[in-house]
Amino acid sequence: MSRQPIAQKQLLTLRQAIIIIGILALLFFAFKYGQNVLRYRKLQSELAVMDAHVADVEAERTQIDRAFDESLSPANVEEFVRSVLGWVRPGDEVIVSVGENGDAADESARPPASSAPEEGAHVADRPQPNWQLWLNMLTGRE
Repeated sequence: MSRQPIAQKQLLTLRQAIIIIGILALLFFAFKYGQNVLRYRKLQSELAVMDAHVADVEAERTQIDRAFDESLSPANVEEFVRSVLGWVRPGDEVIVSVGENGDAADESARPPASSAPEEGAHVADRPQPNWQLWLNMLTGRE
């Protein structure tokens, strides 16, 4: 009796291999698509947060612009000049209250000291002109 070879069954046919590769490719693309969808949603939420910040900054800018415009009104400028700088209009009477020692009660009510140099002051004590300060700065001299 002679042995006859037994026909071996093929593990995968070409058709089955193509189907398996196709399924694996679809799973890969589905996974990548899912990652992109998650990243897109995350970026949308970040965009919403940034839009809210932009709206807050715009509202703050509008408020600052409005306050700046109001500060430039003649009434506010006059109030600032009179209260902070102590200026008066021509014709206004300046009243300085004097304490018991003869000193002014309020130091801000005193007129500013004169900026004219005293008779014994040296020339070096006088401030330099602006052009000379610029020239010194550009040439590097002190």
